[in-house]
Amino acid sequence: MEHDDLPSPRPPVFLGCFTALAVLVFLFGIGSCLVVYWESGADTGDIRLELAEAYAPGTVQYVSQRNLYVARLLDGSFLALADLDAANRANPARRCRVHPVPSADPALPGLVDRYKERMSSAARGSTLLFREDCNGALYDFTGVRLDADGPNLDRYPTSIDPAGYLIVNVSERQCSSREGARTAVPREC
Repeated sequence: MEHDDLPSPRPPVFLGCFTALAVLVFLFGIGSCLVVYWESGADTGDIRLELAEAYAPGTVQYVSQRNLYVARLLDGSFLALADLDAANRANPARRCRVHPVPSADPALPGLVDRYKERMSSAARGSTLLFREDCNGALYDFTGVRLDADGPNLDRYPTSIDPAGYLIVNVSERQCSSREGARTAVPREC
């Protein structure tokens, strides 16, 4: 018997076509995900929020999908503050987020009066305070620690794009600490 008469060991044509189709579907899916990722700004860390004029001076808005607060200062500038302070960021077992002290809280006027001298210059005159209830930390409107020396709330850089929208760069945290009368001493994040 000659070996030339034996059929060659090739897979059926159906399996080859099926494999090629599966590879094409996979590549198309990956490509689609990458396009969505790039267009979302996720490759840069920039998130586009509302038009800058939508934020009234002296107010704070919570951006829940990014766990941050946008504060518009009285001079019209913006701050983006993390809602997780340094103590809670370091403790994976318990995560208490900061929140504004409600204006109806009967303790608010006393807190503002007690800590008015420790507030940052940009927060003076504001009655908005942030509180973290697990450790009792208190922060002013700009994220500066009031009740003790230590880390302030982390900040994210902000800018306004050419169309007038507020942009927050969540890929870059800016960290500082309160040290006595110095309200924003840069520190490692």
